Amino acid sequence: DLQVKMSRGLKIVADCKIEDCADKEWDAIACPGGMPGAERLRDSKALEELLRKQASASKVTAAVCASPAVIFGSHGLLPGRAVCYPAPKFVEILGEKHVADAPVVLDGHIITGTGPGTSLQFALKIVEKLYGQEKAEE
Repeated sequence: DLQVKMSRGLKIVADCKIEDCADKEWDAIACPGGMPGAERLRDSKALEELLRKQASASKVTAAVCASPAVIFGSHGLLPGRAVCYPAPKFVEILGEKHVADAPVVLDGHIITGTGPGTSLQFALKIVEKLYGQEKAEE
């Protein structure tokens, strides 16, 4: 089934399963946050392979909310600097890489964001990385 129920009850229908994406190339991969979804994404071997392939090609790889810590942290994909949802259990995973008081951090090809309240800034940073600052400001 391609329908997914989010933590707050929102239902989304995916175009395909992650496993069906493994043999394709992507300009960007963005991981949504929220629990327990971030844990489920962390446990997806297909997503882990996609993220490693994306990282090795230095292509845009992004995560917001719990996902920078839960997904990127678990798979050793954290850049030198990152942010996540500011709960102590997530900040602890980022350790010295955590940037305090920043809504979004771009470090190389990796973009991390703090959560729903900064989702527009997170999305615009992805646009900036893919298409340039002028397009993001448009």
